Amino acid sequence: MKIWYQSGAGYRFNPLWEEYGKTLEKQCMAAARPGTEVYVTGTEVHMTERDRYKVVQYYHGNQFMNNMLKAEAEGYDAFVMGCSFDERVDEGREMLSMPVIGIGQANLFLASMFGDLFAIPTCEPHIAQKYDELVRKYGLESHYLRGPYIHQISENGLAAGLNNPEAIAEGFKTVCKKAVADGASVLIPVPASIYQTLQRGGAGNSIDGATILDPVAVVIKFAEMMVDLKQMGIEVSRKLQVYGLLGDELRSQLLNMYAPIFQINIPEKLKK
Repeated sequence: MKIWYQSGAGYRFNPLWEEYGKTLEKQCMAAARPGTEVYVTGTEVHMTERDRYKVVQYYHGNQFMNNMLKAEAEGYDAFVMGCSFDERVDEGREMLSMPVIGIGQANLFLASMFGDLFAIPTCEPHIAQKYDELVRKYGLESHYLRGPYIHQISENGLAAGLNNPEAIAEGFKTVCKKAVADGASVLIPVPASIYQTLQRGGAGNSIDGATILDPVAVVIKFAEMMVDLKQMGIEVSRKLQVYGLLGDELRSQLLNMYAPIFQINIPEKLKK
């Protein structure tokens, strides 16, 4: 089984994210079953503000769509969207026949199974706000302890802090303890690099009795499960307006029509 893990950061293209990316690869392979290959990559163009503004997310996300097509052409079995906000997951499920799994959706639903209330320890207010929206989208408000639970630090600061995580980790431990004291039984660190920081700072997978999810491990296991289910004939709904399957002819027409505008990297078999 081959899984493409798409990070929203600059791993493979920006040296700042090298340590993060290498740690991410180790997380993926520690979670994957024997025989599963996981390829981890970021994006070539990477604005620091990509998570703050919807318009930046929109243009940034076109790189994800190109990589989905590339993963399909290279024979991958599943595509994991490791960006915290599940960008382009819905579109990817329509465009591809392989499973497309969002790290947010996988972790939110697992958290609602592992405990009663979950909370989102995070590093910036806009991330907390976006998770308010994501929780509503997935219909999980009754399991969500809103907080917010924020230890303020930039994502670039998080990436740089992996080389010296102790001080940063203490701040997140304090935030996690506050969430547990407020009633959380499961914690989902967002972005996933917070989990890396907590682990390097000596935290385990629980704090004061509450479970701390490893978002990367969770989404890798979901990806493996979705591939297994697809092989059994169980996959996403193809009812139109849910994840309607375009079909080869319409998809080829779509990609060729919009390629000049969006710089779509069309696989050879779909070019006209």
